[in-house]
Amino acid sequence: MRLAHRSFAGLFVLFICLFSSAVLAEANPPVAPVEFTKETLQNGLRVIYVPLKATPVVHVRVLYHVGSRDERPDRQGFAHMFEHMMFRGSAHVAPQEHMKLIGVVGGYSNAFTSFDQTTYIDTVPANQLELPLYMEADRMASFKVSDDIYKVERNVVAKEWGIRQNKPYGTQFEDFLTLTFPSGYYRWTPIGNMDQLRAAAASELQAFFNKYYLPNNAVLVISGDFDIDQARAMVKKYYAWIPAGPSVTREIPKEPDQDKPRLNEVKRVVPLPSVMIGYKLPPYDSDDFAALNMLGTILGDGASSRLDRKLVNNDKPLCSNAGAGPYQLQDAGVFIVNAMLLQGKNPEDVKAGLLEAIAEVAKNGVTNEEIAKARLLSKKAIVASRVECSELAAQVGQEELFANDASRVNSEVDRLFAVTAADVKRVASKYLTPDKSSTLVTLPDPMGAAARAAAAAEAKKLMTAPVATTTAAVEPRAVAFPENYPLKPPVASSAANPVFKKGEETTINGVKVIVMEDHRLPIVTWGLTLRTGGYAAPAGKEGLASLTDKLMTRGADGMDYEALAGDLDSRAISIDLSDGGDITRLNGSAITDQLDHALDRTRQILFKPTLASEEFDKLKAQMSNGLTVEQENPSAVAAHEFGKALYGESLQGRHATPDSLAAVTLDDVKAFYAQMLKSNDAILVFAGDVTVQRGQELATKLLDGIKVGDLAKVDYAVPAYTGRKIILVDNPDAKQSVIKIGLPAYDIHADDKYAGMLGGQILSAGIDSRLGRYVRAEKGYVYGIGAMFSPGRHGGAFAGATETGFETTGATIEAMFKVFYDLRTAPVLPNELAESKTRVAGSMLMETQTIQQQAGRRVDAMLNDYPIDYWDKLPARVNEVTLDQIQAVMNQYVKDDAMTIVVVAPADKVKEQLDKLGSVQVLPMPSKRGATTKPSGTELLK
Repeated sequence: MRLAHRSFAGLFVLFICLFSSAVLAEANPPVAPVEFTKETLQNGLRVIYVPLKATPVVHVRVLYHVGSRDERPDRQGFAHMFEHMMFRGSAHVAPQEHMKLIGVVGGYSNAFTSFDQTTYIDTVPANQLELPLYMEADRMASFKVSDDIYKVERNVVAKEWGIRQNKPYGTQFEDFLTLTFPSGYYRWTPIGNMDQLRAAAASELQAFFNKYYLPNNAVLVISGDFDIDQARAMVKKYYAWIPAGPSVTREIPKEPDQDKPRLNEVKRVVPLPSVMIGYKLPPYDSDDFAALNMLGTILGDGASSRLDRKLVNNDKPLCSNAGAGPYQLQDAGVFIVNAMLLQGKNPEDVKAGLLEAIAEVAKNGVTNEEIAKARLLSKKAIVASRVECSELAAQVGQEELFANDASRVNSEVDRLFAVTAADVKRVASKYLTPDKSSTLVTLPDPMGAAARAAAAAEAKKLMTAPVATTTAAVEPRAVAFPENYPLKPPVASSAANPVFKKGEETTINGVKVIVMEDHRLPIVTWGLTLRTGGYAAPAGKEGLASLTDKLMTRGADGMDYEALAGDLDSRAISIDLSDGGDITRLNGSAITDQLDHALDRTRQILFKPTLASEEFDKLKAQMSNGLTVEQENPSAVAAHEFGKALYGESLQGRHATPDSLAAVTLDDVKAFYAQMLKSNDAILVFAGDVTVQRGQELATKLLDGIKVGDLAKVDYAVPAYTGRKIILVDNPDAKQSVIKIGLPAYDIHADDKYAGMLGGQILSAGIDSRLGRYVRAEKGYVYGIGAMFSPGRHGGAFAGATETGFETTGATIEAMFKVFYDLRTAPVLPNELAESKTRVAGSMLMETQTIQQQAGRRVDAMLNDYPIDYWDKLPARVNEVTLDQIQAVMNQYVKDDAMTIVVVAPADKVKEQLDKLGSVQVLPMPSKRGATTKPSGTELLK
């Protein structure tokens, strides 16, 4: 699947845009083509080599042309099952060894299933290319389903299903697909149907594998820092011998044409209504998607988009957010427009507003100015996603898999620039017609009756059940490995050492300024770190810092929000501020030619924000909406209760709520802004296509007038920790239990952090970690699990988290305690120690891929008072840690009988299990704890 490019974070751009003083120029500067080489092996495997020498890593991606649309309607979830089961070993790779070995060298391995593809991904240091190639080939050739593999991974999938179901709006997309594709094979999601998976036998799964997981039904992409000739030799060695299978034939019925609008209103456990409207689109390779992407950008991208101005940012807003864009699938995509309502607003008004926006385009078209801006934004987003080798491999591989033409990546920008206003009007009129709309309105279920009934029924599906009796023999494909074929995965012995750039440092107007040059791309990022953040907000006004940060970008120096947002969007400039607790960060990004204009706007936002009352009211309402949703998210609730249990009413135990945000006034914002903007110990970093001299000149201009002054006095002391607490947040509508456990530990200044870092690796790094191996793989209680030390500048904790079924809640906690106990009492194995150390070194190498990553490390070192070469020497420092030191740090800090346990689940289903662990305090969900202020600002906005 492919969703039109909608994210502009990072803003890595490979082109230079030309502007007039007021309107974006129509020029289409060339984009450097994606260089690749393609070959097709005799067995039908298509292999694409995409060199990217600027990065010290290499990415291997295997895309199988099989997804949920290839499943029988009564066997939903087969493709997703293989995403899990294929990590369970093959002829020469032991169960769980794939992820383990990739992780040991510091790499990353995972997989995902979509409607039309199942894809396996591995990113490793460049010298380890042979390792993932070997292991991906091994499972392509020799994976075999067994009852044991199927049973364990089926239960893991059930837990993953439960995690998605357990979130607000977690079933919204399922509801939407059922409405939009009532007859087609896109009507169910890839996660699968738990009842149908329980009815399936292992022999059926093996037959599915034998049909689809073939070299002639796959694309292999290698991207990153590698030598093509050497890679070709590896591919020939490991893949060329694998036998091809029969050509895949697909008997997928076509979705009948829609001739009238569809509407469905559903009640779910959600705090606020939402509206989603969809229109079916042509197949993946249709030329109309260029215009549809442009339409999505004009309707839904940024604060200056049509939907944002119509529903979110106006005098009478109805929504906290709105968006639009095409969702590309192989057979029939869908154009989606959606919106989240503000508290108290009418879904009918929002639905009407969305439909009006679409009808307006279909009737009157769009302006040339909108086309110009959309071209730039779309082009920027496309090219931004091609910087890292993993994203580059995804795009090339997907074009080859679905359109049989990887070279389409090099014509995409030209296709966009060929789109005219008339083309956008044409596709809107053709596809987004009222009679072809499918509208889903999701409404809160105030009494929770419908939700609880559904939850009770669905929860039964998560119960462990026997694997269905195999009615036929499990018959894997017959393959004979070549003579002298290697019998174990090849791991390179040498490891590259990470080297982090330091840049040139000076002091300007009391601010430390660092310039880090990297001229590979015409892009510059800048970040100003100020030493006052949300911890300085008065008690009871949590959220003040974030509200101030966002309000600063909503108008400055005589420009209102719409004018400022439109100016920044039209020039591909990003500027935002965010709260970091004890700091505030301003981050910006621009193409090199727009740097002067971008810094002018940054200075206006920083020194002359309007802080207008009308924008304050609208922003406050939108943020309160988000916090209202957060109060219904079990994971967020568990995290907040955990923080409060560890740190009480101190700074680290507090968090923003609708009530605390309601208490914030505009005067509070103005006072906080004045307190925040001080040069004391501030840090400004320029990174990218900028010289040291130029960066220092820009810094001088930006920082002119910044004042030194007294910073807010913040008390970081925390109350004494009193030991074991068990807190059960009663969530009757939950689908499964969310668990968070832990206790206070050391901060970043303690030398214990080195041994603690390795202890966390042993416990949590990868599927073969101690927690992963015992609680997930052996017991099958959970989908994902982890526990580690998290030191901060003002304290730290040891914390673990997971989700599980109601019936295994107590057992999961006890299993976690067993793993902690074993690490405290039994010696750490030498191979565990060695592997954890190489994981640290390799993962740090992965973090040197971009200059922005390195700039982030540079700033963190300064904030933490680390020496300038701290990150370079960290692997060596970690390498000095002994087995005894890991055990000592675990014994010092990880005490089961003193650990806080927070569970968010129905009390009547789990309390008895928790009673065995100690005294249990039962609390209602936050939204049910007495009178809660409605999202603030709503009264003013009515």
